[in-house]
Amino acid sequence: MFDLPVSRRAFVRNTALLGSVASVSHLSTGITSPATAAAAAPKLPYGADSYFRTPVAGMAVSRKRTAAFHTFMKRHPDQKSYSYPRITGMDGNEWGTTTHVSDASDPVWKLENPREETRILATQGFHMPDRVAKRVPTGTQDRPFLIVDEVFGYSLFCADVVPDPSTRTIKVSASAVFHHSSNGLDGRNPRSDDKRNFASRGRIPDAMAIRPDLLKAAIENGTGLGHVLHMFFVETRTSAGFCHPMVGTESDKSGWGAEGDRIAIKPNIDLKARGLNGAALAIARTLQTHGAYLGDNSGSATMLKGVQTTSTYNPYDGTNMSPDCLEGLTWEDFRVLRRP
Repeated sequence: MFDLPVSRRAFVRNTALLGSVASVSHLSTGITSPATAAAAAPKLPYGADSYFRTPVAGMAVSRKRTAAFHTFMKRHPDQKSYSYPRITGMDGNEWGTTTHVSDASDPVWKLENPREETRILATQGFHMPDRVAKRVPTGTQDRPFLIVDEVFGYSLFCADVVPDPSTRTIKVSASAVFHHSSNGLDGRNPRSDDKRNFASRGRIPDAMAIRPDLLKAAIENGTGLGHVLHMFFVETRTSAGFCHPMVGTESDKSGWGAEGDRIAIKPNIDLKARGLNGAALAIARTLQTHGAYLGDNSGSATMLKGVQTTSTYNPYDGTNMSPDCLEGLTWEDFRVLRRP
């Protein structure tokens, strides 16, 4: 059984291939790969030079901090049992992220209680099929929610989602919105080119879940997802602060690393030789080409967020996606990149 985090509400409150997926394009262009012209190609938001989409090739490595990272991962009591990132949202685990990529045929929903910074989600709203609301778990978990609205041109991420289908409204405890025309950074980040972007501590909404459409395209094309991943880390160190792309940190943490620290699998690791294939290989390639940044404390072992599956909905079907599909990796395979 998949281990559940010890205190997930606390973190919400405190809240080798160098290119991107061949069939992925910028949302503002609508360009698709000729190889996939027969079907709509999945798209990525933000520019090709955004942090979100920039590969790690050529980035400097911190050897000292890499060694410290390896030691820490061997010793932390919640991490000792897992030498690789686990994936949430499957096999009865309800800590995944309800996710949808919108189109113009979807009805418009609105947030009932947004933050001032995300008020557009209450006034203009977002496109989402009614069936997506039915996939949100009803337990006491955080109920995270990622909608990539290609019509209105922004991605939103919410927590503690409680939908009301009768009014097509949603109550949340936290909300975020990033505009696709921007460079995909929180407006409080000095490197951001759009002050409208807002998320708790600067988290990039689109990095926080493994989209099934991107995963399937990556498997088909023999690539990674084409973007950096948001890692839900076993425990960061509050005194280490934060670094780009993050703009804040959780409190009372005594682990390792700053929020925003970026790690990646070493380029010389032969991933196929580790027995990885299908979804596992595509995700491992992502961790090798684009890496992951430490963006949240997991409350247990280190995780990546999968889409929330149910007994009747599994968008990863046929990809070999599972909570422990990355078991062929070890933390020794990772290196810590220097802070930009």
